[in-house]
Amino acid sequence: MNLYIVVEGDTELQVYPAWIKCLAPQLNRIEDAWDVSDNTYYIFSSGGIPSIYNHIIHSIEDINSINSREGAKYDALIVCIDTEEGDKQEIEDRILNDIKSKNIGFEGFDIIVFEQKVCVETWFMGNRSIFKRNPQDKTYRDYIQFYNVADKNPELMGTLINEWKKAQFHYQYLRQMFKERHIKYSKKNTAEVEKCSYLEQLIARYKDTGDIGSFGRWYQYMSSLK
Repeated sequence: MNLYIVVEGDTELQVYPAWIKCLAPQLNRIEDAWDVSDNTYYIFSSGGIPSIYNHIIHSIEDINSINSREGAKYDALIVCIDTEEGDKQEIEDRILNDIKSKNIGFEGFDIIVFEQKVCVETWFMGNRSIFKRNPQDKTYRDYIQFYNVADKNPELMGTLINEWKKAQFHYQYLRQMFKERHIKYSKKNTAEVEKCSYLEQLIARYKDTGDIGSFGRWYQYMSSLK
C-alpha cells in the first residue's frame, strides 16, 4: 500500500507521521513523492484553506505522472482537512467540481477525504485523561460550564465567544485543558498529542462512546492497513 497524503497545516504534518508509526508501522515515509516503493507514504502540508484545494489538483496531476511510469504506484490520495463551519459533503463537492473544471482524469487510485470535524484540535479534546473536572483557572471553568467535552462529543461543540469561529474556540479550549495539566501545546508544539499513549486514549473514547466519529473513520482506515 502506497499513500500520497495532503494535510491542511503544520499541526497535521507533525502529528500524522507519529500516529502512522503507531497504527501502521510498516509504512515508511519518503521525502520525495517520486521515491515511492512498496509500503511507503508521502505527506505534505498545503498551508491551509483555501490553498489546499489547489494542492489537491496538483497532487492528482503528480500521481498521474508517477503512476504512468513503470514501478511502484500510489494506491490512494488521502486528503485531511478541517470542516470548520461546513461539512464533509461540501468539501467533497468542491473537490469534485474542481476536478471537473480542470478536466483532470484519474484512474488506478482512490481519492479519500478524511474530514477533521471541526478541526484537528477537536479530535485532541477527546482525550478524557487530560480533562480536569475541577480546574483552578476561571476561563477553563467557564469553558466547561458552556460545554463539557469529557461528557459530550467535542465535534458537536459550538463557540462560547461570538467573535470566534468554532475552530478558534476549540483550539483555545484544548490549550486550556493542557495548561491546567501544566502541558504546553501550540500548533507548532504538538509533542504531547504525538504520543501513542495519547492516540490510544482517543481510540478508547471513540470505541466506548462513538464520539469524535471523524477521527474514528481515519483511525479505522489506518489500522486496516496492517
